[in-house]
Amino acid sequence: MTLDGKVALVTGAGRNIGKAIALALAGEGATVIVNARSNREEAEAVARQIRDAGGQASVMLADVSDRAALQGLMDAALAEHGHVDIVVNNAATRPSKSFLEMTYEDWREVLATDLDAAFIASRAAAPGMVERGWGRIINLSGLSAFQGGHEGVHISAAKVGIIGLTRALSTELAHAGVLTNCIVPGLIATRVGELPPRLQARLDGIPVGRQGTPEDIAAMCVFLCSDAGSFITGQTLHINGGERAY
Repeated sequence: MTLDGKVALVTGAGRNIGKAIALALAGEGATVIVNARSNREEAEAVARQIRDAGGQASVMLADVSDRAALQGLMDAALAEHGHVDIVVNNAATRPSKSFLEMTYEDWREVLATDLDAAFIASRAAAPGMVERGWGRIINLSGLSAFQGGHEGVHISAAKVGIIGLTRALSTELAHAGVLTNCIVPGLIATRVGELPPRLQARLDGIPVGRQGTPEDIAAMCVFLCSDAGSFITGQTLHINGGERAY
């Protein structure tokens, strides 16, 4: 599943799922652009881990909710590498807020990060992908797109939008070898300490008997980016240990 010669951008790659995806893509030979909003120390640590393992990585900080900042990142990435073959739209924000207390600014903050950023990054990289006849766009959604979320109207709307974006791009770009898919993580072990009762109840209902790991999500991402996944596009893939079946 070699990705030698490919350049991958992973947003929100300083920790958790984004970090695991960056490491996994680098492990298959991709040059990885590690994006974080502002924590350079975290992002540099991921890039250093990639380099220490013999891979290639660079760090580009940008708040993806800021249109100008994200466009600047994409311009810099294309100028430095000449092309971006893989875009993983992982960065997200999930602030809880009652709908009756939610302002338009609250709404826009989440959509800018979780949905608009995926459009901007994909739009910047796609022309080059089409020109070269190969590309991969991986979007991350969430269970809130399917079952709603208490005090998360803005999150659910953005996550549903990501799925729509995925399906539409797949129909437009597949003819040029550019495949677009969506991953929906289930309960993933990213927190330290005991699970709160609500999450423990979810864990008790997972058929495989464990939480997922960031590496579980990364493995699917690598598969979709590889030639082994070359007949898969427009799909929403649930990595949740059987917690939900869709």
